[in-house]
Order: sequence, then structure tokens, then C-alpha cells
Amino acid sequence: MDYRTELLNMVNKFNIESVEEFKEAELRIARDSKFKSIRKKKDYDGHVQMIRKVKSKAMRIDPKSVQIPESDIDTTELRKAFEKCMLTFSAVCDGYIQMQLALKEKSEGAKLSYGQYKEINNKVRSARAKLNDCLDEVNILYANFTEYSYEDNSEDLAGIEYKTYDQL
Repeated sequence: MDYRTELLNMVNKFNIESVEEFKEAELRIARDSKFKSIRKKKDYDGHVQMIRKVKSKAMRIDPKSVQIPESDIDTTELRKAFEKCMLTFSAVCDGYIQMQLALKEKSEGAKLSYGQYKEINNKVRSARAKLNDCLDEVNILYANFTEYSYEDNSEDLAGIEYKTYDQL
């Protein structure tokens, strides 16, 4: 398999298996993580397990394993952006896990002030904003690759032709 195709497959796998599942988990968590409702019975352990599962799937993807020639600056740029995105994704997952564990402890009677909760929540929101930026960057770079069509079906990418907007 061509190195570009291999990297694009990794990005696709990350988006489908990790980011989409993360968004579903995030919606469930958002419904259960309001500070005022933490005394109610919630499935904090289930939330933590969901996030850990998603993070684990993402961390199995290894973009550094793709051997990219030094002369291919565009593919190298995509890989660097993808690696940065994966690190940011990991930080977001860690923040959500920290929040869920703190809320669980609070629901069990431990002391958690609103200020402490707000600090954890701000950390998660900040990391999530960084993740959105990283995902946008990766998606833009990914789109640049998918605008190419192949004149032949060879695996060496000889004969890449760029399609302009009016040719699409």
C-alpha cells in the first residue's frame, strides 16, 4: 500500500472509530455532568469506560509507522498535524475522565466545590476547543489529498493530476 493511502486510512479510522464514538460519549456525559444534578445516580463509571475505550482505539493508530520520503512535504505536514491532533484528543479524553471521576466522588459524598468543578470543566472546554482546531487542520490537509485523481492505478502515485474546482 502506498504511504499516502496508508496515512489517509489512518485518518479515516481515527475519524470513524474514535472521533465519532467520542462525540456520542460526549453527548451522554453532557446530559449527566451538570453540577446541580450530581447527587442523582449517574453512570460515571460507564462514562469513564466509554472514554477510555475510545482513547484506547485512537492510541492504537500509529502515524509514525508510515514511512514518508523526506521530499514529500505535504504528506509530512499532514502526519505532523495528525499526530498533534491525536495528542490533543488524548488530553481531552483525560480531562473528561478527570471530570467524571470528580463528579462520581462528589455524588458519593466527597467534597467538590463549584470552583473545583469549574476549573476541571474549563480545562476540558479549553482542550476541546484545541481539538476542534486540530481536527479542522487535519480535515483541510486531508481534503487537499483527496482532490487528486490518479491517471493510472499504480501504487507509486506516478501521474497525479490535480483537479481544479470547475473540473469537479
